[in-house]
Amino acid sequence: MRGAVVDLDGTVYRSTVPVNGAVDGISELRSSGVDVLFVSNTSSKSRKTCVDRLDDMGIEASPDDIVTGASVTAAYVSESSPDATAFLVGEEPLREEFKRADVTLTDDPGTATVLVVGKDQSFDFDTLTAAARVLDEGAAFVATNLDRRSPTASGVVPGTGAIVAAVAATSGREPDIVAGKPHDPVIETTLWLLDLPPSACLMIGDNPETDVAMGKRAGMTTVLIESGLESSDVSATDGDGPDYVLETMASIGDVLDVEACG
Repeated sequence: MRGAVVDLDGTVYRSTVPVNGAVDGISELRSSGVDVLFVSNTSSKSRKTCVDRLDDMGIEASPDDIVTGASVTAAYVSESSPDATAFLVGEEPLREEFKRADVTLTDDPGTATVLVVGKDQSFDFDTLTAAARVLDEGAAFVATNLDRRSPTASGVVPGTGAIVAAVAATSGREPDIVAGKPHDPVIETTLWLLDLPPSACLMIGDNPETDVAMGKRAGMTTVLIESGLESSDVSATDGDGPDYVLETMASIGDVLDVEACG
């Protein structure tokens, strides 16, 4: 294996608290010559925030080593619709990524050509109404991700998927595209950044619905870490399940040994 796509939230840390075995696992990957790319579906934390959290744990990284739901969504809109005018439901990190990608932004539902929905902890009835009006005008509907729940140090909280579901129910429309895990935009971005074929990459994460599903869809070797939301009763299988299940990422060397022999 020459590359590893590693989930952040729930796999490497929960909020600012390191997940057991994560630091040792990242160190083992890098010492084995594996290029590591960190991927998170978050649209409410900047890449700099992710880097700072990793640095506090003793894991070296730069913003170029991080892909977030915000960054991949901004890149997708910029590349697929360069003349788009976007109405954003989300927080400042999402807005920052769209500005960085030179996408025109608007707060006027009547002028938007695309609605982008990310995580927004201030989401309310007025925001829902505005989002529905954007879609009523015929705009494209883009979601950063459909995560139902997010792991934090204090417990599970609602994810972006809950907000997307509210907008979909109100407008009668499902998203035209989802950018984050396990969908194609993030797969294409990660493989392009690693510059490796999927067969040479591990996908490491704690969530079967996003991390394992992304790896399977891309053709990567999948590793489920039993630190996450729903992983305790999932076993490695030859079907849709992960190729490997580890109690902690500290055991990732075992996977590398098996793959090297295979």
